[in-house]
Amino acid sequence: MKKTISTYDEKARLRYKIRNVITPCLNGFETFLKDVKNKIPDLFPKIIDNLNTIYEKIEKYNVSIESDYEILNQYPKILDGSLNQVLSLVNYNKYSPDSIDEEIDIEAFDLICTFTHFEYFFMSSLLKVMPREEAIEYVKNMADKIAQSRREPDRYVNSFEELIERDKPNFERWQSQDLVYDIIDDGKMLYKVTKCRWGEVMKEFDLEFCYALNCYSDFETTKNQNPNFVITRTKTILMGDEYCDFCYHDSRKDKDLIHPSEKDFQELG
Repeated sequence: MKKTISTYDEKARLRYKIRNVITPCLNGFETFLKDVKNKIPDLFPKIIDNLNTIYEKIEKYNVSIESDYEILNQYPKILDGSLNQVLSLVNYNKYSPDSIDEEIDIEAFDLICTFTHFEYFFMSSLLKVMPREEAIEYVKNMADKIAQSRREPDRYVNSFEELIERDKPNFERWQSQDLVYDIIDDGKMLYKVTKCRWGEVMKEFDLEFCYALNCYSDFETTKNQNPNFVITRTKTILMGDEYCDFCYHDSRKDKDLIHPSEKDFQELG
């Protein structure tokens, strides 16, 4: 029987501190720079040059933070520019908090645009220094590595019911997807997204590159719930499909990992 996990609300707002928007953005940027410097050191200077060019044009806000970033602190123009870009993307002046530590209501749209667009801007610097397909593959490999580094056996769930119970409150908080599911049996769960703000806000960019950034990681992060969980998927809203057709398989019970038919997803509503 179909059940709802979350519903999309265009007016959704979340209680957030601006600092808690800035920190994950800059942490992700620092992780990227470390990875590039380690994996492709010959291209690192070119990427830094490109980023300097991007960030020197960003509007400046009267906001500063203390940081101990290993790489970003070596490039103050990039650190300052990236901080200001986060503030610009989240529409800082619209909210005008007394401080970045004040908890305020922020539109989900602004938050999602900030997290996705900020990452796209620095990650897409790869497209300027290497062939497009290589850049996409680099992003996918990095996504796998990050997902694997976050694996915590103590937090594994043992069933799809437990997975839904844990994830549902966060989906309901963001109200940024129309999402339904149906557990077919112990080994298979259909999971259908018919509206997704995360995909909508990326439509103006290189969609294949955005898929590598925003959607590809689903395959590996699923294993962070339980290493026996595997997803299959043939459609995504980001790539122009009508819906995202996830199927969760518990490989302990579902050995063939056959993706359900289009009819199965249509019947889900």
